[in-house]
Amino acid sequence: MLTLRTLNCSTRRAQMLCRWFSETGSGSRLTRPASDTIPQPPEPISLALPSSAEPFIKYSDAFVDRGYTKSDIFLHPDFISDGEHDLLVRSCNKKLKRLASTYEMGHFDKRINNYRECSVSAWLPHKRGVAGRVSQAMDRAVDPDPVDLPDRASNGKSAGWSTVGKYDSQIRHILDRVWDLFPASFTWLPPHILDLHEDGEILPHVDNPEYSGFVVGGLCLLGPAVSTFKHVDDPSVRVDVLLSPKSLYFMTNRIRYQFTHEITVDPSQRAWMGQPVAKARRISLMFRDAKEPEGGWSSLVSAATPSR
Repeated sequence: MLTLRTLNCSTRRAQMLCRWFSETGSGSRLTRPASDTIPQPPEPISLALPSSAEPFIKYSDAFVDRGYTKSDIFLHPDFISDGEHDLLVRSCNKKLKRLASTYEMGHFDKRINNYRECSVSAWLPHKRGVAGRVSQAMDRAVDPDPVDLPDRASNGKSAGWSTVGKYDSQIRHILDRVWDLFPASFTWLPPHILDLHEDGEILPHVDNPEYSGFVVGGLCLLGPAVSTFKHVDDPSVRVDVLLSPKSLYFMTNRIRYQFTHEITVDPSQRAWMGQPVAKARRISLMFRDAKEPEGGWSSLVSAATPSR
């Protein structure tokens, strides 16, 4: 039987492609994009804003007058429950303790200060990630995820072979609700934990479309923050969003690459409805879709296979 392994593209190799794909070129991720390089989805991404989002979003008059689409900034307050929030915080803290134990005072691109971060591949189902897309492009079945396999001896204790976390399956069910907001054709990078110290900040920037897809968003945990989005050519065209704990947000369509985004320590911008927003540590569990290579997903096989 012809298998992925015989084609030098085992599931393990496909999983490695996920890391290779997400890290390639990260050194210039925040370069201002040229208009002809901005990726365009086959059709505009449509996420319906719930009515509960209205008190948490402020659009400038210029934004409204020039006909920008309000739902290009998607916000869903209380997307998760209190219990789900607490589970995600505990799990993120454990991952950070193991993979990023200390805060970094400055990012290599000088856009983030006082932060720590890590990716969690165990929270991304194979079928939703690059590994699954490579398998499907080659008309091969996607192997089951370790999180979906039994790891219990007859006495109910762990059989000891799995590296899957105790709550990873529960977390998958939470994150599936996020991914299900988008077409099944979307390919996702592993969820990314960004932990911003209470004195940390994210300076205004636009992601590089060469290494990003159509959308970026996050589940907000712990402290609140005000995020500001400004048009790259006219800062009067702006949107301010109060990111409260348990909320989910996404940047789509024109907001994605035509607007900068930031979370500042400036007290004048850390306010909402005339009231200051206290500084606090916050965690954002980030979601990004992967940009399909020009040669299709199967082209990654030969790109990642070492020559002999």
